[in-house]
Amino acid sequence: MIILLVHLTTILYKVNISASDMLSDEERLTVVNVVASTRVAEELDLPDIAIQLNCEYEPEQFPGVVYRVVDPKLAILMFRSGRAVCTGGKNEQNIHTGIERMTADLRAAGIDTWDLKDVEIEVQNMVATYSLFYPEDYYGTARMDDNNTRVIDLEGGGIRAATDEEVEANDARIRGIREGEPLAALPRKLNLNNLTFHLPFDKVEYEPEQFPGLIYRLDYPKVVCLIFGSGKMVITGARHKDEILEAVQFIQDELADLL
Repeated sequence: MIILLVHLTTILYKVNISASDMLSDEERLTVVNVVASTRVAEELDLPDIAIQLNCEYEPEQFPGVVYRVVDPKLAILMFRSGRAVCTGGKNEQNIHTGIERMTADLRAAGIDTWDLKDVEIEVQNMVATYSLFYPEDYYGTARMDDNNTRVIDLEGGGIRAATDEEVEANDARIRGIREGEPLAALPRKLNLNNLTFHLPFDKVEYEPEQFPGLIYRLDYPKVVCLIFGSGKMVITGARHKDEILEAVQFIQDELADLL
């Protein structure tokens, strides 16, 4: 009888959640940093650039000039070899915008650079965050009130997980989940000790005394995932967003048997 009531409660909540309220893996994914490299000239005169563009340059501490872009917020490191490394972008378009502004400023200052059509930009690393969620057909319910699981009430009943943007904006609608409410399609808590026994032993590192997350190294796609007990993951090492989404799907499949 208790199990039947739990199932009915979950179904009632889920009936009120339309398909448009469910977020895809890509929508749940947040790219927090894109690092890319390029080369814009045969050689760059760094002391001259530092003076002309008023950039940070302390060769005793770091061999490159630091050129900053305000919008989008980026830092581009220029080196004497003509190479540049751009970091801080949220997507590849941010990187291209930053490199274009940098070369335009260099040329305006009388510093020769290659034409943009000859400048190749290569993404070296993408870092993204993702929250693991319970499946939409999961019938478990919260065992207690939990303010760390942030949800928003839906019109007509039901709940959904608050997005990272809503949490950062301190959306007034956000509240914690209450005991007895369904966990379907909500962030998933993980027992990392238990998880170490279900993932390939040679691919996992977990030393909670040194670092609170579990480190999981995937062979394909070749990325590193930091998995936390809150269900949050940080994925690094990818060069394309598709690789991150592949890693997310792979880990979800690996954890499917743990429910």
